[in-house]
Amino acid sequence: MFFKTKFRLIKRTLVLNVFIFVTVTFILATYISGFQGIKSDLKAIESHGDIVQKYLDKRMKWSTSNLGSLLFKFNVTDDVILNNRRRNEDKRFIVLIWKHWAWLKNRHVYNFNNKRNKDLLSGCSVSNCLITGDNKYFDSADAVVVHIQKGVYPKTTKRNSKQRWIFLSDESPFNTFSMASPRPKLAALKSIFNWSMTYRSDADIPVPYGRTIPLSMPLLHDVSYKFVAKLVPNWNIKRRDKLAAILMSNCAVSKRMKYLNELEDFLPLDVYGKCSKYHKNSCPGHFRSDCNVTASYLFYLVFENSQCREYLTEKAFNNAYEKGAIPIIMGPKVDECVDLLPPNSFLHIDQFNGPKHLAEYMISLSRDNQALLEFHRWRNNFKIVNEHGYFGTKSFHYCRVCEALNYNDGRGKVYGEDELRWFLDPKKLCH
Repeated sequence: MFFKTKFRLIKRTLVLNVFIFVTVTFILATYISGFQGIKSDLKAIESHGDIVQKYLDKRMKWSTSNLGSLLFKFNVTDDVILNNRRRNEDKRFIVLIWKHWAWLKNRHVYNFNNKRNKDLLSGCSVSNCLITGDNKYFDSADAVVVHIQKGVYPKTTKRNSKQRWIFLSDESPFNTFSMASPRPKLAALKSIFNWSMTYRSDADIPVPYGRTIPLSMPLLHDVSYKFVAKLVPNWNIKRRDKLAAILMSNCAVSKRMKYLNELEDFLPLDVYGKCSKYHKNSCPGHFRSDCNVTASYLFYLVFENSQCREYLTEKAFNNAYEKGAIPIIMGPKVDECVDLLPPNSFLHIDQFNGPKHLAEYMISLSRDNQALLEFHRWRNNFKIVNEHGYFGTKSFHYCRVCEALNYNDGRGKVYGEDELRWFLDPKKLCH
């Protein structure tokens, strides 16, 4: 009886000890797992910080206006900018869009879809501006924006010296005056303008077609390829029978057409738009509404109509990145693309020995998902924003004018012929 009782006691003690051991082990495992999870999270955040900082460090030496510093360097705590903003916060600026306001509204107000953007400054960091096309403000406006593509300019004989006259150009230097006949001489425009407003990062008022913006936190802590794939738009519908697409309506650019025709000899691809043999009407009026027919391609051919400094349009930001495609670029030089676009996110024709070499590499990539997704890893740390006003997106042009009036230095300056050439001379800026 004694041994029986003792055996029961030992059994209960053993069961209790096992229970305690399992419970403690579970708690410790949970704690360790949680600690390891926290450690993993901290490591991912630290890695994210390093990736972003490395990307931004190379921009610190860029020459930019205060507004450019905000848009491209993200210097939101810069004392000069903050002081300028405080000094101007009680002011109300009048911005006159001279002469061509009715024409420019189609893109910058109506977004090509007849739906008026009631507040041009919605989503803007400032709101103390009146944007108008009424010429009664010609003498009293704080800023006069002149779209120079048509080659028509206001008379300067009775100009208010306190105003800032701004030349606006969204086109490359080859096409800056494409609607003017004859093309004006830059010497005739000297000493008229105080600020530049172009897609370039070094403009007084940068209005790029799109920008690369660092995320505050990484989207994923596990960046293995199966998780990266979840970040790629349309990844599950990417096709392998036709690898690349291009949407093109200007067939008169000989270099672009020659390269495209040669590339087609080695690579299955589709051409959409007016330059297509088979898909001329697949994306009619594509500026008005987005063209999703290109979403199923692994690559998008960003063949710009001009190869000029920093000239990257909606072809890269919307047609490629937004659709989950890897851009193949014919445009600015490689180093400029590296500066402006997400890290390791594109291919450039200058990196290859002709169309055949490029086609071979694209075909090789298409057979290796892991290699393909390396070109999308940036999506965990950065995002692309479209700011061009095409495809129903919001145009930020007049927000940027208002921001410049608030943030930029008040020191007066005038563009001479040399300064104009820095932004408008195709011989100096294009290759």
